[in-house]
Amino acid sequence: MTQAMAIPRRYSDVTSDWVTAALRDGGITATVRALTHGSPFGYKKNKFRIGVEYADENSALPASYIVKGNFPGEKDPSTGSAWAMASELRSIRDVAPLVAAPAMPRAHHIGVSDEASVILMEDLSPAGAVFFDAFHTLDLAQAMAFVDAFARMHASSWNSAAFERGGPMGPDSFAGENRRVLTQGYFPTFFEPAKWRSYVELPRGRALPNAFQDLARAEQAWHRMWGVLRQSATVVIHGDEHLGNLYVTADGAPGVIDWFARPDHWPVGIAYFMLCALDIIDRRNWERPLLSHYVTRLAAHGAKDIPSFRDAWFLYRCATFYPTMTWLNNSAVWQPEAINTANAVRAATAAIEHDVYRLLGVS
Repeated sequence: MTQAMAIPRRYSDVTSDWVTAALRDGGITATVRALTHGSPFGYKKNKFRIGVEYADENSALPASYIVKGNFPGEKDPSTGSAWAMASELRSIRDVAPLVAAPAMPRAHHIGVSDEASVILMEDLSPAGAVFFDAFHTLDLAQAMAFVDAFARMHASSWNSAAFERGGPMGPDSFAGENRRVLTQGYFPTFFEPAKWRSYVELPRGRALPNAFQDLARAEQAWHRMWGVLRQSATVVIHGDEHLGNLYVTADGAPGVIDWFARPDHWPVGIAYFMLCALDIIDRRNWERPLLSHYVTRLAAHGAKDIPSFRDAWFLYRCATFYPTMTWLNNSAVWQPEAINTANAVRAATAAIEHDVYRLLGVS
């Protein structure tokens, strides 16, 4: 895909001519003669469905597509940040093809710049895809399928040489940059006193146990968690494996959207997925068999030097603190408070039940 095309800055910049050019960039030579814009949807008003009419009335091409971007010309903060959109689309374009990724919508065109980024992609709804949300958790069969899909992706990059300096996912690559932005730029802000207080005083924070509202104890646990996780393999993770980014195709295959792809330790992705995607009671009943399934499927997908279940269980339990802190600190620009609270409470409940402070040696 090229990036020579102009990137729409406003919703209205998505015209018949622009869609024609975007489709041709993706290898479809049809001409669009007319289109209709649906209303922006989702918490962030950064995507909308377009209905398409082609010059060839007998065209068998899709009648609709999804357009997503940050649209800075709208001057609306709810469309999201330029950096976040560029990172998402580069994850799809530059990282996902390097691993055995789960199902994804077909991207016909991706354009990325410092100010504006956009994707024209397949509309999965007409084909019967089912999208999830934070308040409708997975059943066991769905969870098993996603665990297998993540095991396959993780196995395809398990301690890969591609993460080494000079490699396609090494420290100087885009994937390495994504990780560096998080670990050096974003995560340290969690424990700035004023910011910490601002989140603790929100419903999500007040819903957590007092121990998790204590800045000093939480910061100590956070740093100790990363020390423990250094024992685990590095893989490419999706990076935001919550229900709002998951779907299943009409035949039940697991799929993902909205990547923040990066090299990271496998327990980060698996703990984040299980604690966000499962009802609390289901997670209690299913997490052991799901983790056992993950380890078994790693081997089936060709990963070498995989952990025993006992070691994987320890690492997973330690990693429950990761989604606890990330959802406590999640910006209200990205998710509404109800979703931030639901996920923070699910994660914190697991961290409490696994006695994560004791595991990490925090008094």
